[in-house]
Order: sequence, then structure tokens, then C-alpha cells
Amino acid sequence: MEKILITGGLGHIGSKLSENLKGYEITIVDNFFTQRYCSIFNKPKNVTIIEQDFSKLDVKFLNKFSIVIHLAAITDAASSFSKEDEVLNVNVIKTKEFINKVEKSKVKLFIFPSSTSVYGVSSLIVDEEDEKYLNPQSPYATSKIEIEKYLTTKKMNYVVLRLGTIFGISKGMRFHTAINKFCYQAVMEQPLTIWKQNYNQKRPYLGLGDLNNALDIIIKNKKSWNKVYNVLTGNYTPKEILAIIKQITSIKIKFVNTPLLNQHNYEVSQEKIKKLGFKSKDNLTKEIVKTLKMLGK
Repeated sequence: MEKILITGGLGHIGSKLSENLKGYEITIVDNFFTQRYCSIFNKPKNVTIIEQDFSKLDVKFLNKFSIVIHLAAITDAASSFSKEDEVLNVNVIKTKEFINKVEKSKVKLFIFPSSTSVYGVSSLIVDEEDEKYLNPQSPYATSKIEIEKYLTTKKMNYVVLRLGTIFGISKGMRFHTAINKFCYQAVMEQPLTIWKQNYNQKRPYLGLGDLNNALDIIIKNKKSWNKVYNVLTGNYTPKEILAIIKQITSIKIKFVNTPLLNQHNYEVSQEKIKKLGFKSKDNLTKEIVKTLKMLGK
């Protein structure tokens, strides 16, 4: 059975992937910095959890695995402005050092989850093939681009997945991203804080089920390696998302200014990954309903 290492695997994404990726021996390495102990409850039998910072792993340890999915990172784009040094240390310096170790190991494939927040230009549709669309608007997004470029200099197999903003339920679920935050605020009867500059602007979102399907396709198709792919369920505006929530519960909206600069309206293309056989299956409305129900609404 093929062995997969997931760094930072107790978070929103990793805690779901470790349950959904079937047919592999999975080892999660996490430093428990965010104290997501709930993510270890009722773990599948094929999952092993190690409490350790990914930067402490050595080549000998990495030799045990054929695939590494590197989720460990500072992930909140909006708050990254107030902790640029931490983002630089974890997302860039430590990640580069880790990649150097992976390059020296027997790992066959390194999967790097980047972000569609690396885009930031006014365009109807942006894709992976033209760098003119790259215009990161936060230290977080800038760190992702730096690692993407660094991977192209290494003698190792890699795949970069530019993920839409995650939604969907997991054990290690977080509530700082748009859809999950809106659901939480609605259930807590708080005003839903909306970046007023973005209310009618489309942005890419990604359901956890669709991410799992994309990873399964990438891992099994060597012809997909050493490339960059956008991965998303669909492009939606906050207005469209709030309309779904309004169907289930009453909400109050509070418009605030975005900390991000030069906000533009754009949609992200997923035509490239569709050519590998990927199809979006997650349903935004159903996932919002599930989330609200889980939170008690």
C-alpha cells in the first residue's frame, strides 16, 4: 500500500483528506499549534498521527513515503498583514528547507497546495498559463508564489494546486474563510461581515469533496505531474452565497473595508484540470445547508 505523508494534516483540509483518501497508508505530522485535538477523534485505522513540526523531519523519515502533501502553513490571507515575519518563516523559509529535504529523499511526488489568491487582476477569466494574471494581494499569497517558483528549480516531481477558498465540514474545520464564517455568524446571530468592495465580485470556492477527487486524479496520473492546476468547485459572489443562507435563516449584513489592496473582479478557469477528467461535484447550497445544520440552525 502506497504511503502518503500529510504535513499540517489536522487542519480544515487535512482532517478531511485523511478520512477520504482511500487505499493509502497515511501519516499526519502536525505540531498541534492550533490545538485541533478534535481532529484525532475516531481516526481511520490507516492513519497515523505524529506530533512534530514539519521542519524537524529529516530525509531518513521522508524516505518512508512515496507522496508528500504539504499543508503546513500560515493560511489566513487577511491576517497575514499583521504577521508577515511569521508567514515568511513558515511559508517560505521553513518550506524551502523542507523541499530541499524532500528532493534528497525517495519521495516520488510533492504536492503543494497554493491558492487562487495569487491572482489579482481585472479580467473575465484567469488561468494558470499566463503569468500576467499573477498579482498577489497579501503576504500569504506572495509566499505561495515564491514557493511555486522555487519548485521549478528543483530536481523532483511536484504538482502545484491553486485552491479556491475552502468550504465544507471537517473535524478540523476553520471559520475564518468566507462561507464558513458567514454560516457561523448567521447561527450565532451576529452581523455577517462582508468586504463591501467584493460584494458583487466573483471569487473561486472549493468544496472538500472536490479537492479529494482532484488529488486522487493527480496522484494516479503521472502525466499531470510537474504542472500547475487551478482547483475549484465554482466562482461565486458573496451576494450569491448570502442568498442561499437567507433561504434558511435570517441574517444581518455589516459591510467593512477589505484589508486587501486593489481588489478586482475575476473568475478562475478550471479547464486545465478538467482535461484530466476532473468534474466539480460538490453542491454549494447542500454544503451550506449541512454546515448550518451542524452548527445548530
